Amino acid sequence: MALSVTSAMTGGIRRAANRNGLLLSLALVAIGAVWQLLFYSAISTAVQPPGMSAQSVPFPTIDVPLAVSAAGAVVALVGIQYVTVVTMRTFVDGRSGTIPSEYYTRNIVPVLANAIVGGILYGLAVLVGSVLLVVPGIIAYVALSFTLLYITTEDQNAVAALASSWHTTRGHWLRLFLLLTVVFVLLSLAQGVLSLLAQAAVAAASGGSLGVLASGVIVLPLSLVVVAILADAFVQLNSPDASSH
Repeated sequence: MALSVTSAMTGGIRRAANRNGLLLSLALVAIGAVWQLLFYSAISTAVQPPGMSAQSVPFPTIDVPLAVSAAGAVVALVGIQYVTVVTMRTFVDGRSGTIPSEYYTRNIVPVLANAIVGGILYGLAVLVGSVLLVVPGIIAYVALSFTLLYITTEDQNAVAALASSWHTTRGHWLRLFLLLTVVFVLLSLAQGVLSLLAQAAVAAASGGSLGVLASGVIVLPLSLVVVAILADAFVQLNSPDASSH
């Protein structure tokens, strides 16, 4: 079967707009807020001129040693990746009420390691393609877009997942490109509006630095909608009646 852009959009929203989607969004926001706070603190400590007060920094920070904030930021970043793994498994399976315990634990260490490596390889493929010519970069972005889904849901290693994504998207590239373009445009608009509103509201109530933090975390749930839409497309193209390549 051909990939249905409309079905992927509506199906993705259904996969995200339920109890599990809400819980995963809250987890992502919480960990994302911790990550931003620690990341900003590490950057501020590393580059802050001597004698400059923390209050003068235009983003939220906490007064901890650089080693603590940097290490904490790395741990929080791994936590974000962990939530992403659970999210992908949940959305691909279409779970709405409960999340099976195996989704939290199954091969989690190698999956996390391969997800990090796969993300790096995916980014490098897009970067190299874009440097050589713009079109190869776009092709890599689309053709390898299922890499993390193969890693998280089928426990493939990074290289095998890249190959699987390339094979699955073959013959469906234009429709997937259209889907990703629509999602990117809508997501960018929604993120821009929500970020500005959140920053303005929080800054007016409690200060500019917290407004920066709010603008960064308020858009995180939107990324889960993108994951859900990709998950629906992934399921479509891996269904038994999908066209063979």
